Amino acid sequence: MTAPLTLDDVAAHLLARGVLAAPPDSVSVLAGGVSGATYLVTGPSERLVVKQPLPFLSVADEWPARMERAAVEAAALSLVGTLTPEVAPRLLDFDPERFVLVMAAAPASWVEWRTQLLGGTVVSWAGTTLGSTLGRWHSATVSDLPEVFTSLDGFLELRGDPYHRTVAARRTDLAPLVSACLDELLAAPTCFVHGDFSPKNVLIGPDSLWALDFEVAHRGNPVFDVAFMLHHLTMKAIHLPALASPLEDCALAFWRAYGDAGGLALDEPAVLRHTGALLLARVHGKSPTAYLTPAEAEQVSLLGERALRGGFGTLAELFAR
Repeated sequence: MTAPLTLDDVAAHLLARGVLAAPPDSVSVLAGGVSGATYLVTGPSERLVVKQPLPFLSVADEWPARMERAAVEAAALSLVGTLTPEVAPRLLDFDPERFVLVMAAAPASWVEWRTQLLGGTVVSWAGTTLGSTLGRWHSATVSDLPEVFTSLDGFLELRGDPYHRTVAARRTDLAPLVSACLDELLAAPTCFVHGDFSPKNVLIGPDSLWALDFEVAHRGNPVFDVAFMLHHLTMKAIHLPALASPLEDCALAFWRAYGDAGGLALDEPAVLRHTGALLLARVHGKSPTAYLTPAEAEQVSLLGERALRGGFGTLAELFAR
């Protein structure tokens, strides 16, 4: 089994790999993730992030995931670093034996976008930037992708099984519709798909941002990425009703920018069905959303069911409800 990287041996690892020529000033744990051990390394002239995936995700339900997903993330960072270098951290090193990635760290003043949103600040330019970025990734990767993205095993381990199949088992009344969504995702491997395109995986500054965490990346159906971002913004509108209007503006800006950038998932009713399936997954799946109160979770579940059943024709209708 791959030796886990600990706080005490991060510096030695970086020195042995030649990433650093001298010991760093500090190494600290970056908390908040459930899928990997992540460390911030600082020195006189560098800020680095060191990351190694966990064999089991830190959630209540048992959720295994193969360590090899680190190789997928390394390949994804290289790919998006070519397509959109301004919106992703630069990959500096990847150790394929220990599955350890080293990448540039964002400026210290940047914050997680999820934290900013839950704190009551919504900037629509973030939606625009993320929509145009995602549209670029999807449109530019239809014909040429490295083989590492071919397998859907990682997507099933981290999304299909804990989300769709778990919901289908726990909400048998909706099983045919949820299963049909998963079938659509597996049957249309069209382009590069991030697989976890959400506010928690975005670091944001005053006028720019980075997308992070590409370990679920694969050749897949682009509708998943669009629905994934939208279901997060929808849940936050339920949790923070006073911000529902700016969150809707942000979601619509994301959707318009995605289309303008040549995005492929342009069937709005289909996007909304998949958004509904994901809303259900965040209540009935293996990764329930932590910030929702029981009453809000019930609202998310009801809204998700209606969206899954085709109850909304446009994104504006979803937010109006």
